[in-house]
Amino acid sequence: MAFKVLLIDDEPWALEGMQIWIDWEELGFEVCGISGNGMDGLRLMEELGPDLVMVDIHMPIMDGLEMIKEWRQRGNLSTKFIILTGHSDFDYARKALKYKVARYLLKPLDEEQTELEIRAIQRELLAERERHYISQIARREEVLQMIKEVLLGQSMSAEGIDFLESLSRSAESWNVCLVQVHREQSARLGKFALEFLDGLETAYLLHLSMEHFVIVFGDSAYQGGGVSAGKTIEALARRLAGFRVFMAVGASAGSITGIRAAYKTAAKALLHAFYELEENCIIRYDMIEGSVFQHCHNQVELLERILEAFEIIDYAGYQSIVDSMEQLFRETRVYPDEVRKFVVFLLHEIRAYMSVHIASERGPSGYLFDIPNMDEALLTFDDMIGMLRSCGQVCFELLLRQSMIEPQGIVQDINDYIRSHFREGLTIKQLAERFFLHPAYLGQLLIRKNGIGFNVLLHDLRIEEASRLLRMNQYKNSELSEMVGYTSYNHFLKQFEKRLGMSPNEYKKIKAFHGKSFNSNIVSNQI
Repeated sequence: MAFKVLLIDDEPWALEGMQIWIDWEELGFEVCGISGNGMDGLRLMEELGPDLVMVDIHMPIMDGLEMIKEWRQRGNLSTKFIILTGHSDFDYARKALKYKVARYLLKPLDEEQTELEIRAIQRELLAERERHYISQIARREEVLQMIKEVLLGQSMSAEGIDFLESLSRSAESWNVCLVQVHREQSARLGKFALEFLDGLETAYLLHLSMEHFVIVFGDSAYQGGGVSAGKTIEALARRLAGFRVFMAVGASAGSITGIRAAYKTAAKALLHAFYELEENCIIRYDMIEGSVFQHCHNQVELLERILEAFEIIDYAGYQSIVDSMEQLFRETRVYPDEVRKFVVFLLHEIRAYMSVHIASERGPSGYLFDIPNMDEALLTFDDMIGMLRSCGQVCFELLLRQSMIEPQGIVQDINDYIRSHFREGLTIKQLAERFFLHPAYLGQLLIRKNGIGFNVLLHDLRIEEASRLLRMNQYKNSELSEMVGYTSYNHFLKQFEKRLGMSPNEYKKIKAFHGKSFNSNIVSNQI
């Protein structure tokens, strides 16, 4: 950045000459203004803040030395001056030394000598700028360290507290924006945020860990022409679109010394990003104040239901369980860390189940789905539920594909067994135990292969046998009911009428009237 130079001389030709034949840009300067007398020169110095002033001694209204004296008395000690003087005024110009003016040029100006003096001034200004910059960095590091001590609740000296209190007066209120990022992007995004906040005197960025940094910022109710730190942080959030970043702002404090409370409330607000987060949205403590997290007390039941859905290959049931989990956890606000641990546990259990039951697939446990690490704190509730849904879709596709291949032979064995034992008190639970299958899965398997369920098949076989025995006309109806497997005659009667549309007695009369057998043909040819 070029330094600013102000030219002051009562001779217009001299001013024009200095502007034209001195290559200010090459020397690292830009002419910010010109003036024809010392009084106007003072006004321009106040207005423009030049780094260098080239001024003639003899001028109307106020000469050069009087102007320099007045400027120094106002406390402006850093401004550089080059005095322009004639040979006769040399002794007079030396008086300027007490005003810390060591450089002068004799009129008419020598181009080479003028360039040498200006370059010397530029080197001094560069050195001073470097020292000032280093001093600013050192001072800011001291301030950052003191602010960090406040955030962490560490004890401070009375001098440090007094200093922060004085610093606090630059804003009416102070707050903390806590930012959580992925550790691999922490340095990059922290640098970006620091550059974005550059120029805000009431904003300080500190790294607290590999995944967190905080922005301590101060704002005033009336900013005037200044830039609002709060609005700048909102703009920063928008600029971070495309990155997974959580940001939360706490409850404001009156001074920097009170920002530990703001930091704590920001940390509480940040937890709610697990449920509330929208793309690059800042969670504010006043948005969630009063919201509390709960514990989940039915994790064992949920696990059992999910594994049962896998055992019976009930994808719809699995989806329903995940839906109910989503609603329950969201409504009761289960602790984020508890949700993450539970979902990761479920994924491990599902993977273990699949590793055992899909042995025919090539390496299922290695490619079915990825299980996140528990330290991935940037995973949201929607992420966790999404993992369960995608995991279920992949796993049930494999289970269903295998279920269409393996049971071809076993179904026929099950049907044969039912045909041989339907007269007994046969239940689907007994049947499942005999064939080492889950009762619900067995029931679904029979429906897929036979087109009818176990109970329908059982009653069809019993009523078909009952109609055969009725045509023989050798047994009472109650005896016949027990012979085909019913312990309740009313149950037998209900099932008989449901299938044949008539009572057993009506059936016998029709058989006797026609004098021939009545073919019931009840049971599906599918079995």
